[in-house]
Amino acid sequence: MIRAGSLATLTALLLLTSTVLAQNTPARFRWQPGQVLNYKVEQLTTVSDAAEGTKADSSTKLSEIKRWQVLAVDAAGVATVQLSLPSLRLETTTPGGDVLLFDSANPDKSNAQLREQLSKYVNAPLAILRIDSLGKVVEVKECKHGSARKFEAELPFIVALPAEGIRMGQSWERPYQVTLDPPQGTGEKYPAVQKFTCKAIQGTVASLALTTTLKSLPEAVADQVPLLQMQPEGEIVFDLQTGCVRKVQMQIDKELKGHQGEGSSYRFKSSYTQEWMANN
Repeated sequence: MIRAGSLATLTALLLLTSTVLAQNTPARFRWQPGQVLNYKVEQLTTVSDAAEGTKADSSTKLSEIKRWQVLAVDAAGVATVQLSLPSLRLETTTPGGDVLLFDSANPDKSNAQLREQLSKYVNAPLAILRIDSLGKVVEVKECKHGSARKFEAELPFIVALPAEGIRMGQSWERPYQVTLDPPQGTGEKYPAVQKFTCKAIQGTVASLALTTTLKSLPEAVADQVPLLQMQPEGEIVFDLQTGCVRKVQMQIDKELKGHQGEGSSYRFKSSYTQEWMANN
């Protein structure tokens, strides 16, 4: 019979061994041909625009499932993945108080205009990308919604892993460019950097902090408005054993003063959660 003290010691040793192995195993996305990763996404965005004594508030609630299917993996570990949305619900409250709804599960209850615009994006291939084992986009082979350049600023799985592996307290950076395509801009580019820091490693799970900094901004305050939504910060939970992102929580809370003259202000707030649906 194993004594209680011996059992506790054995358990502690197993946990220590697991942690040591995790800390010495390079963090990689472990792509497998035919693999499907489903993520439940919830996002709430609010905008408050005050100018000339009036204030306009609007909000958007997004709920969707992102489905990433691995079509192929080459010898270098670069995966060809396809994005689709099995489920999409979008609810917008306008400054006038009107509520516009699209729900792929209840199309008959959806706003007619939104139904016409958004139905074609549900259960259809939206993008085909090549992503390496560090999470970086090597190539955008196809993009049917928005600009292909958005995947440079917004990585498909949020994190870019360091080549040397992850250690407790380690920090690393990802330099890139934010491009403002129409209707937000005319192709202007702004250098940015994302910093990742390993906050904790528990077993085979690493918790990573994320911050985003734009290295230069337009001189005109009004021109900075579309860049507010490009500066998320938050936390990423990465599973070192399975090689996938388990959960992402990000938020933005930015305000500009004087974007439309003295006394005006513009505030952008967003909360974003993306969680791996492991059993789907």
